[in-house]
Amino acid sequence: MHTDSVQWQLEVDKQDIAYLVSIFEAYENFAVVRTTDPSRGLVELMISPDYLEETQKLLDSLAKEISLRRV
Repeated sequence: MHTDSVQWQLEVDKQDIAYLVSIFEAYENFAVVRTTDPSRGLVELMISPDYLEETQKLLDSLAKEISLRRV
């Protein structure tokens, strides 16, 4: 477990993984996305503690465009 970041597990549609990654790449300091199981659409966000609130707001906004949920 990383001590310098907070990990959230998400489940998204497989075809949306690349989109999710590109969004978080655009918001450089929020989080790093790691695909843990591409066949099931499972990804891990490694979030900077300073950006937890902003990351949640971004996910809330993305949830209006794509299917995603925390697991």
